[in-house]
Amino acid sequence: MSDPPRYIIPCFLGSPVQEYQRELVDLIAGRFGLIVTQRQAIPAHFTLKYHFATRDIGEVERLIGDFARGRAPSPVEVGGFGHFLEDVVFVEVRLSEAARRTVDALVATLRSLSWMSWDRHDAESLHPHMTIAEQCRPRFRELWEFLPPHERRFTGAFDNITILRKAGETDGMDRWVVHRTFKLGD
Repeated sequence: MSDPPRYIIPCFLGSPVQEYQRELVDLIAGRFGLIVTQRQAIPAHFTLKYHFATRDIGEVERLIGDFARGRAPSPVEVGGFGHFLEDVVFVEVRLSEAARRTVDALVATLRSLSWMSWDRHDAESLHPHMTIAEQCRPRFRELWEFLPPHERRFTGAFDNITILRKAGETDGMDRWVVHRTFKLGD
């Protein structure tokens, strides 16, 4: 039997954050040859739950659907640069108190699934961010010095919970497609 499908759960960020992220990703790819994030072509987002596998995504859909209906959208502040070691560069996503409560409640809801896997970056260790460059260690210093004039700040919204499904691989890179989006408050 084949492996069960793999999923990730992000919140997609809308305009103008989406255009800003694409502009930065394309600028970095063109100037520094750091093309991983560009090739992945995942819209601007911050991750709510990292990788998990299941053959019964319906169970997750029912939980998230019920959860989303009872929650209002909440603001997030997007802006300022950060990095994980010298490997990943990102734009910070700061959760409002309401958004933090919603994320914590979502984690508690997903923890009701005894089979759900949790990795070291999930749940209480989650650092909300919007990736703009990966595998950048060889060019990190140069990239880090280049970014400050490109800093902008936005108020975005935690207004959706989206399930992405791994659709395969191309040249060793995971390809992800939207499985389903749940709007908060619907």
